Amino acid sequence: MQISPTTIKYFFPDLSEATVGQLQFFCELVRAKNEHINLISRKDIGGIVERHLLPSLAILKINPFEAGATVLDVGTGGGFPGLPLAIATPHTQFTLVDSIGKKIKAVEAFVGALGLKNVTCVNDRAENLRRQYRYVIGRAVACVDTFLGWARPKLEPNGKIFYLTGGTIPFPSGGSVIDLFELYQHKFCETKKLLALS
Repeated sequence: MQISPTTIKYFFPDLSEATVGQLQFFCELVRAKNEHINLISRKDIGGIVERHLLPSLAILKINPFEAGATVLDVGTGGGFPGLPLAIATPHTQFTLVDSIGKKIKAVEAFVGALGLKNVTCVNDRAENLRRQYRYVIGRAVACVDTFLGWARPKLEPNGKIFYLTGGTIPFPSGGSVIDLFELYQHKFCETKKLLALS
């Protein structure tokens, strides 16, 4: 079964055909690798665009990344949300970190296959990284308080945190919770939320 680019283009009409093609190719790479390594839930693999790709790209709907900015993806797993965002914003620099070696090796292989020059993959815990970033992002890697405990020390002054999760999440001081259904107006994301914190 081919992953159609039509859905991606519908929600992100400004993306070039080449970028949409790369996003489609990335989804196909994840699906193939997921046969051997559990990168995403196997029950989700048929809906990888709706359940994984589009929620990752939702960050760009509220905060396009500027050229030259640095982004840290904490607990990237199979490359979400970092790789879709890196494909869509090639002039932004991404660091994808995960403590599970087989997952970060898979992500490194995706980066190579996609020819991405703006992505660095690190097999470590985020707490061990020494630098700070303009943006820190993540997707369902821990409870909100735990994620923020990892993210805040890695954030540059005036930086921003974006965290994707499902269900009900707390409204943190200085932050906001965006319902992805309001962004997409589609049932595929009716339970998904994006926490934005500056």
